[in-house]
Amino acid sequence: MERIKVCLHKKNAHMLERTIKGEWFLDFKPITQEQAIGELVEAVQDSGYWCQVTKDVLPTEDFEMVQEAYEYQED
Repeated sequence: MERIKVCLHKKNAHMLERTIKGEWFLDFKPITQEQAIGELVEAVQDSGYWCQVTKDVLPTEDFEMVQEAYEYQED
């Protein structure tokens, strides 16, 4: 798995990271993949270009999970 680091630019959460082992960290604290996806959704909603940001940094399967989470929050 490819390592990724994303600067979230949001209050109380700055750096989201996935290790090559698939472990997720938010500001160096371990979190679940679901929490990581939620953090991405929340951070990019404010930026206005969430779709492109998440598509650039996530594998297709994870990107689809972000889309589902975003759609769920809109309902």
